[in-house]
Amino acid sequence: MSQKKTSEQIRAEFLRFFEERGHTVVPSASLVPQNDPTLLFTNAGMNQFKDVFLGTGTRPYRRAVDTQKCLRVSGKHNDLEEVGYDTYHHTFFEMLGNWSFGDYFKKEAIRWAWELLVDVWGLDPDRLYATVHAGDDRLGLEPDEEAAAFWRSETPIAHDHILFGSSKDNFWMMGDTGPCGPCSEVHIDLRPDEERARIPGRELVNRDDPRVMEIWNLVFIQYNALGDDRLEPLKDRHVDTGMGFERIVAVLQETGGSTYDTDLFAPILQAIAEASPRAEIRGYHDIDAEPAEREKVRVAMRVIADHIRAIAFAIADGVVPGNAGRGYVIRRILRRAVRYGYQTLGLHEPFLYRLVAPLEAKMGDTFPELARERAYIERVIRAEEESFLETLGTGLAFFERLTPYIHAFATASDGQAASVRERLEADRATLDLLQKAYVNAGSRDALIEAFAATAAARRIPGEVAFLLHDTYGFPVDLTQLMAREERLGVDMQRYQELMQEQKDRARAAAAFKVDQSRAGEWEHVSDGEDSVFVGYDQSRLEGARIRAVRTVETEEGPQYELLLDATPFYAESGGQVGDTGVLRVGDEEVRVLDTQKRAGHIIHYVDRLPRALDAPVTAEVDVARLARIKKHHTATHLMHAALREVLGPHVKQKGSLVAPDHLRFDFSHFERVTPEELRAVERRVNEVIQRNVAKLEERDVPLKEALDRGAMALFGEKYGDRVRVITFDPDFSVELCGGIHVDATGEIGLFRFVSEGSVAAGVRRVEAVAGLDALRYLDRELDELERVRGQFKTLQRPADEEVADLIEEKKRLEKALEEAKQARLAAGLDAFIGQARRLGDVRLVSGRVEPADMSTLRALGETLRDRLGGGAVGVLGTVDPEGGKVYLVATVSDDLVARGLQAGKLVGALAKRVGGGGGGRPTLATAGGRNPEALDEALAAAETVLREMLG
Repeated sequence: MSQKKTSEQIRAEFLRFFEERGHTVVPSASLVPQNDPTLLFTNAGMNQFKDVFLGTGTRPYRRAVDTQKCLRVSGKHNDLEEVGYDTYHHTFFEMLGNWSFGDYFKKEAIRWAWELLVDVWGLDPDRLYATVHAGDDRLGLEPDEEAAAFWRSETPIAHDHILFGSSKDNFWMMGDTGPCGPCSEVHIDLRPDEERARIPGRELVNRDDPRVMEIWNLVFIQYNALGDDRLEPLKDRHVDTGMGFERIVAVLQETGGSTYDTDLFAPILQAIAEASPRAEIRGYHDIDAEPAEREKVRVAMRVIADHIRAIAFAIADGVVPGNAGRGYVIRRILRRAVRYGYQTLGLHEPFLYRLVAPLEAKMGDTFPELARERAYIERVIRAEEESFLETLGTGLAFFERLTPYIHAFATASDGQAASVRERLEADRATLDLLQKAYVNAGSRDALIEAFAATAAARRIPGEVAFLLHDTYGFPVDLTQLMAREERLGVDMQRYQELMQEQKDRARAAAAFKVDQSRAGEWEHVSDGEDSVFVGYDQSRLEGARIRAVRTVETEEGPQYELLLDATPFYAESGGQVGDTGVLRVGDEEVRVLDTQKRAGHIIHYVDRLPRALDAPVTAEVDVARLARIKKHHTATHLMHAALREVLGPHVKQKGSLVAPDHLRFDFSHFERVTPEELRAVERRVNEVIQRNVAKLEERDVPLKEALDRGAMALFGEKYGDRVRVITFDPDFSVELCGGIHVDATGEIGLFRFVSEGSVAAGVRRVEAVAGLDALRYLDRELDELERVRGQFKTLQRPADEEVADLIEEKKRLEKALEEAKQARLAAGLDAFIGQARRLGDVRLVSGRVEPADMSTLRALGETLRDRLGGGAVGVLGTVDPEGGKVYLVATVSDDLVARGLQAGKLVGALAKRVGGGGGGRPTLATAGGRNPEALDEALAAAETVLREMLG
């Protein structure tokens, strides 16, 4: 075998080998498949060439070679559940591939595979095995004797190393339909020679032995699968090969098959170790722990190292964590990684985003999108981590509090089950949690009965899984993973029922609120079409005809609705509120209170129905109100464009409101928009306003043409084949929009932000005002500033400096107060030290201090440790000043640490008694819990726990 090569060398040698044989080196396609609704993510190298195989597309070359980014986390190709538990499965991976589009076929593919593996990379021929398709009666296929013959004629492989395999292993299909064909896999036997002598490798090929593994799949695409086991020959025959890059690197770097022991993962794994606060974790192969704990840590590190690659590459290709589709998949993966870091590695602060740097350093040259988007990727990941960490600890505590009861019910006899019920009934905190899950259980007895029945079957109740998902942000597969670690299942049927109930409630809440059972029938007035909108060109229409009216009974009283044949009133749509105004019918004036669209009809909600329904109508929109709406609507377009300029092209509209007096805009962004960024957006919008850019309105543009010109679908509406495009400078703002706008930006006058905040993870909201509403807002701000300045004796200094001085003085006083408190608490340590207990040659000092926060208690622990000196252990506890939480700190002198005593293990054992957990350095560690009433019990147990640890 050749000397060890770096992963960069291996990748480059593969590409160069085939480039020298007439192949064009092509870049990797995006992880987001283009124009292929059958795929969530690119999961194979052939995805970008699918149209060529089907005969619907072409390329300017007939031979290609590439390394393709792939993600397998759902559907048929799903490796997520295996990641971390072994050393070779991944979600994200690279697939090296060479391609022939109707050019060479089996003979050349087989010969070149052998040349690269053996002649270039120096693999031992005696360790290689080739498999070919054994045929399939169901598909009407004979054995692939052609491929077997080429293995014999084109390579010196031993004939007994050519094996025939079933369709499961040797017939490649991308899905139930699509290009497919027989394949020939190359496997390598990495076992020691003595094992190979006892059991030939041929007996272990495709038998799930990780040391006898597939490294290359040569797919001969000859058919198109039509479904129902029907195949049709393709016009041209193609070659599609796929070599798992991570696997071949593991082989060539002689890691025994472990892909995580290659240089691809080494920098990421080391960064994870360095991020962990656990002192015993110094590196992937440098963990000072018992074998079981060491492997548990390595599993967590492997999961995180794999997942950060999937997360970062997906975000670089435009997928952001979210609640649906691809975004939800990435959110699941990210939260899975965060949970492993939190529980196993002690990473209670955002850490994943810090792993993007070593990943980019390793792979950024090959995939420049990592370098180009690194800052954005880090911001997105950190924002998602911060959001999940807000609820993760509480959710984990909930899960960990319930699992002992589930195990108890699962293993209890009938007599013992009654005792478990009594314990649960007395556990107020756990019952409170269960009541949040079993919201419809009724009585407490019914709740306990339902919980016990599911627990007896060794399953997490569906109600609990749903609460973890709905309240604490746990994707259900994360709950399943945690259950699996406890050797439990999850009641998925009940979980799915609760999810469906939630969806039904959401649909019902979004439905039209009028009680349709009390709605009167439409009263027909005149014939002809209705709801023709003319408001783009006029705000007053004479001679309109009433088509129909009706009265709807609501809780607030009767509601009157009216349809016109044509109308200048804009119906609420795309965020823009509906118009108001008047209808003049003869000598009557009927007020239009709102305008809405339903089932293609523009409905005018009026204060009463006119007496003469058949008389001509003059419809007049409230033009003063509409003028304010138009300013805010156009300002929304300008603001959206400016946000994308300042924050980046990831900004997408997620919701909006355009009203007469303000606008509201929700958009995708993953951190707070800074005041400086808001001012930059504000200045850009006002600059465009001052330029007085004229509106360009196009009402009948083909949708594809509009999108090709870069038009943004600002309000996310469903568009037809032909659309309306609104442009304010083609280099700045081009939108698909059905709303009403000013004729030129100068009409807006002024634009000003009012607020910025978070709506949901990854979604920000801004509110702003335009025109006279912006001027009024500025007047109020200036009035407020004058009132603030009036509170000071002098106006010689700026108000912000005066306020800063006050804040600084407040901080100084608070610090002095805290120091006085610390001094008082430290003085109280003398009493605890005077009551020290002797356990052999070890002194134990413990005590309860007055309510304090964790930082104060930690500082007190440091002081206690310094005062005690050698041969001493200290344990202090307190209750959070606001109640509801309990904190512990344990200290161990250096000489006792050298004897194997660790503060982290001591405080961890005590924390279980207060319903929590914790850790830290061997010399000082802290813990928290949610059972303050158990603090005295935990402190009293310190002596017993310490005796056990001392042996």
